[in-house]
Amino acid sequence: MVATSDQRSVAARNLAERLRDLREREYGRHTQEQVARVIGAPDRLSIATISLWEKPGSDRLPPPQRLAAYARMFCSPRTFTAEGPRLLGDDELTEQERQRESELFTELLALREQAQPAEAGSAVHGQPGSFWQFPAGPAVSIVCSDASEPPAYADPSHPNYSAYARYEYLDALIEVLSRIRADNPESAISVVPVGKLDQDSALSNMVVIGDEAVYKTDWFTRDICLPTSRSVSGSEKAYVLEDSVAEEKPEFPSSWIDGSLHEDVGMIARCPHPIIQGGTVTVVSGLTSRGVHGAALCVTDSRTRNANEQYIREAFRNADTFCILMCVPVRNNAALPPNLRRDGARLYEWSAKTGAP
Repeated sequence: MVATSDQRSVAARNLAERLRDLREREYGRHTQEQVARVIGAPDRLSIATISLWEKPGSDRLPPPQRLAAYARMFCSPRTFTAEGPRLLGDDELTEQERQRESELFTELLALREQAQPAEAGSAVHGQPGSFWQFPAGPAVSIVCSDASEPPAYADPSHPNYSAYARYEYLDALIEVLSRIRADNPESAISVVPVGKLDQDSALSNMVVIGDEAVYKTDWFTRDICLPTSRSVSGSEKAYVLEDSVAEEKPEFPSSWIDGSLHEDVGMIARCPHPIIQGGTVTVVSGLTSRGVHGAALCVTDSRTRNANEQYIREAFRNADTFCILMCVPVRNNAALPPNLRRDGARLYEWSAKTGAP
């Protein structure tokens, strides 16, 4: 069995070699001075810093924001012009380049997290691992909204009865449930209808999925400055910041084009459990099912999870109570996971320490 320190050493070496490989083999051969100038902007990075990051065994790890710059720099050959390399702006990237940037950043960030000393950890707000890894002790209860029109086989008397058929937002439930099971293999995990929340399920780490469930469990989340949803036009809804000090309350609606949903709004929030010491209450919601699904994908999809979790750690450092609204892209009626580092992806952020920006 490989010792943990040896695993970190291997990951650090792999990261150093990957950074050098990008500079020397991706879209041509480039100098350390060029990389330092491009990814260091607007600050200055020394060539020696780039050299240490590329040197196996130096134990110098680039901070996440520099890895994000690496991913942007090497996501496209269009970075490298006759006048010298430059970072492309958000509005210049193609969808293929955005995907490449996200994949590359996730890869580099994973290597960095594996290379970090154990005491640095990768915890999110006191959690021992990923966003979905809860402290040992209390069980995990996933509280879901009931479907407004459940299928016939949601009835126990149906020959093909399915217990999960009663729930709304099944796409999000499947994502969250599978991720929690993977990250908490020793914990008891249950899925609970919001109308049947009992003592055992209430005195657990709670994950609340869907707008109705959020509304009916608001006692548990009263310490979070949550936006509220309301109808703005027919069946269309928007999140509204009722607690805003502005004269006009900011609204965040979904976007429809020719009758099809183009962009939805998703929400992730977390606070300490009001009763259980060390427990948490986590909210995953959205304006429509695509918004709820996109919010879940933000911190469950393997291609975006690491990068988005890292952003949450940086944005809400040491805050155990926070909320974030995000723009969820929808293509061909399917939700896509947001990239929280992209301009425009984050619609609203709040934490108990900083308030709203």
